[in-house]
Amino acid sequence: MIAARYRRYGGPEVIDLADVPRPAPGDGEYQIELRAAALNPADVKVRRGATPVAPLPSGIGREFAGVIIAAGPRAERYRVGDEVIGTGEWVIAEQVTAPEHLLAAKPADLPWTWAASIPVAVQTAAVAVESQHPGRDDTVLVSAAAGGVGFFASQLAVRSGARVIGTSSERNHELLRDLGVEPVTYGTGLAARLREMAPSGIDIVLDHQGRETIEAALELGVARDRINTISGYDSWFAVKYVGRKGLDRDLVEKLAAELVAGSLRMRIEAEYPLARIADAYRHLERGHLAGKIVLSIG
Repeated sequence: MIAARYRRYGGPEVIDLADVPRPAPGDGEYQIELRAAALNPADVKVRRGATPVAPLPSGIGREFAGVIIAAGPRAERYRVGDEVIGTGEWVIAEQVTAPEHLLAAKPADLPWTWAASIPVAVQTAAVAVESQHPGRDDTVLVSAAAGGVGFFASQLAVRSGARVIGTSSERNHELLRDLGVEPVTYGTGLAARLREMAPSGIDIVLDHQGRETIEAALELGVARDRINTISGYDSWFAVKYVGRKGLDRDLVEKLAAELVAGSLRMRIEAEYPLARIADAYRHLERGHLAGKIVLSIG
């Protein structure tokens, strides 16, 4: 089968599509034929040799959706032919194996590319918002509010009844307004713009960008325990790291149902075939995204 691999750290050009043996399911595992996979900035950090450093050669990617084609011993929850949403390490390939606890049922009406975007991006957003319990009296700042995680964190924060301000490039301001988010342009002078927009202060910060957002939040007097980040700067600034661990099946299936019902919106920035995986990562690394970058497989 074909699988995405890289043998040295670097940019998208180091990714190859290698011919490798098909995986066989072990005890409690399933063999899954992928239909889609989604890309995340964390993939880029690892591939470029940042923490955590993957041993070489390595695969890439952490979230997928596909069809079960075989089950190993004592793998009893799903049947051959079931459609599933899954996560793991280095999963972008035509087929993968995954244990039961890293899989959730995929609704038949949910598009494959949407399903593949749930385990990391949507689940992370849900965990981040829930950890701060925003309410009607809160003003919430979401950074990179139109991006892969921020797009969903923005919606969930708005749903809580809080006032939500989101940073983005100007090209995404109208998209944020459509979500009920008040847009603000990131970059030099961010703290001053936020002070003007929210003279009574910011209560909660959900950061998906890094230093700029956290520094602005601290300048505005936001309490450190009310600042969440997934950017890797948590220990640098002594703020809270928040992220998904593994797969919360109940949460993933709930989010999938909401996407089908339309109560939670999905936005795909771009869709690429597996053969153009390097181009997909180039697109991701250019930034200024509005939604997810996904791969169609098979």
